[in-house]
Amino acid sequence: MCRLLKMSRSHFYWHVRKGTFHAPLKLANGRPFFTASMVADNLRTKETGLAVNGEYVIFYERQAASTTPQGSQPKADHSSLIEGLRSLGIPSVTHEQIEAALAVCFPKGTSGQDESSVLRAVFRHLKRLGGA
Repeated sequence: MCRLLKMSRSHFYWHVRKGTFHAPLKLANGRPFFTASMVADNLRTKETGLAVNGEYVIFYERQAASTTPQGSQPKADHSSLIEGLRSLGIPSVTHEQIEAALAVCFPKGTSGQDESSVLRAVFRHLKRLGGA
């Protein structure tokens, strides 16, 4: 029953004690048992929010587990970009300057761009700012 309702056993039995759901019948061996009409009533309670005892109840859906870790992202390797900028005449450029230039020139990221166009755009941006 708990699997059908998508809730834990402890939460389900808490609702049973409150009268929200039907209490299970007990077989001779003590195993809980629900008739088809009890199952239908319990499922209807979950869907409509109207308990079997006539009270209104609100059910919150479980939140999906986060698929991406919340930690910091690894720093991008800009060594080839730094070397290219040095060969173009900008000897002292920092990772922070490159990150800022990439954020301005390529707000959606550099995926799909070839390295020479990225180097050209970053070089022009740094020259415009007077960073060289």
